[in-house]
Amino acid sequence: MPGRLRTSFRSGNLTEDLGLLLLKGIAAIADVPRAEDVGLDAVATLLRRDTDGNCYAEDGFVVQLKSASAMSLEYRDHELSWFLGQSQPMFIGLVSKKDASIALYSTLYANQACLALHARRITILFGKSESAYPWAGGAEGSATVWLGPPVLSWALAEMDKPAWSAATYTTLKRFLGIARREFALLSLGQSSKLEWSTNDEQSIQSPHVSMMKGCPDGIQALADKCIPGVSALLLHAMSLPDGRGDPLTISLIGVVENLRDLNVNVDESAGALVKMSLLSMVSRRSGQGGQGVATKEDRDRGGPQTRLGPNSVSLGERGEQSE
Repeated sequence: MPGRLRTSFRSGNLTEDLGLLLLKGIAAIADVPRAEDVGLDAVATLLRRDTDGNCYAEDGFVVQLKSASAMSLEYRDHELSWFLGQSQPMFIGLVSKKDASIALYSTLYANQACLALHARRITILFGKSESAYPWAGGAEGSATVWLGPPVLSWALAEMDKPAWSAATYTTLKRFLGIARREFALLSLGQSSKLEWSTNDEQSIQSPHVSMMKGCPDGIQALADKCIPGVSALLLHAMSLPDGRGDPLTISLIGVVENLRDLNVNVDESAGALVKMSLLSMVSRRSGQGGQGVATKEDRDRGGPQTRLGPNSVSLGERGEQSE
């Protein structure tokens, strides 16, 4: 309406503008225009300040900004699907106009809760849970999640201090690396025990995997995520001198062939790499005048002619069939 603006809208705009300014103390910020706002307020890139006088762009992350007076947030239905679909580490920034400060909360515990509880609706609270877990299940597929302490908290007055800039960079850099590892684990149906304190790089820990539920999308999706790693290990095994990688090669080929026995589609490049690995190993051993073709280690491990499953042929036979 011309000539007026809701006071609450203006207050929210000022809070968001202050939050963006505070974020610019640690990152390059692409703020989201209101016309394009579907939930994120900032797309950020962590900046490293170098002694050469330049700022170097590094890790990306995204931020939702809320007033420090916010007590809770709720995600359900398409909102929750959107939340879980974020591919970059996500933070909720609580902004205080009174103190000209921001507290940056990671949302990783919410991702873990949805995996653990199969939640269809979550309520997010700020701060630490009093129980052993940062989440609790509720009725009808709901869950309450405590986000833990903020990873970082700072005020406008601190942003010009070189010591603050250096400490903030190293803390967030460490956390973002662990967050990306956690995203990879979550995609495999696993999660780790995450711990951190505010503004403390050394407190950020992910000591071990604490939950394993299997891949929620089934074995084909799990294989699609793992095969590139298997292929990389095969290439590395092939590069080792004097046949040192042969036992690893045999084991990895066995993994691929057993996946096929389970009717898992293995992409063509991985299949070609398996054939190349097998032929390379057989060719090398043939070139040794038969030496090592059936070593004691091979016999103990089953050797390249081992049958790998009830419906499988031997690796040697598979190599002949693929030619």
